[in-house]
Amino acid sequence: MTTPQSEVIPRGVETILLVDSDPEPRKLAAFMLAKQGYTVIEARNGEDALRVFDSRGAEVDLLLTEILMSKVTGPDLAARLLALQPRMRVLYMSHANHQRIARHLQIDPERGFLPKPFTMRILAGKVREVLDAQRAKALAMAVHERE
Repeated sequence: MTTPQSEVIPRGVETILLVDSDPEPRKLAAFMLAKQGYTVIEARNGEDALRVFDSRGAEVDLLLTEILMSKVTGPDLAARLLALQPRMRVLYMSHANHQRIARHLQIDPERGFLPKPFTMRILAGKVREVLDAQRAKALAMAVHERE
C-alpha cells in the first residue's frame, strides 16, 4: 500500500541552525527535523547562535529562528549571519498571534514565516519550501545566463 502524495512529509539532508530560547519547542522542532533527515544545530538564543556559527557556519543551509528574542532578535541575527554566509536561507518562527510582526518585517519568499505551534508536516513542508526557493532561484539564473 502506498502513501498518498499529500501525506508524504518532506525530507532533506541539509543542516539547520535552530534558534529558540524556549527549550521545549526547540527540542521538539529539533527532533522533528532530525527525524526527517536534517542535521540540526541547536542554539538557545542569538548570542549562542553567533558562537555556534563561528565554528560551524560553513555547514548551515538554513537559519530557523524565533523572531522575538532578548538582546539579538531573529532579524538581527539573520542579518549578521547572512553577511557571513549569503547563500544561507532564513525561516522565522513565532507564535501565531505574532503574524503581524512577520508582515511588518515584509518577509520575502526566501525568508518565510512559520507560526507556532506547528505540526511535523507543516514544519517540514515550510523548511523544504524555503530551502527549495534557493534551488529554484539558482536554476532560473542558470537558464537566464544561457539565453
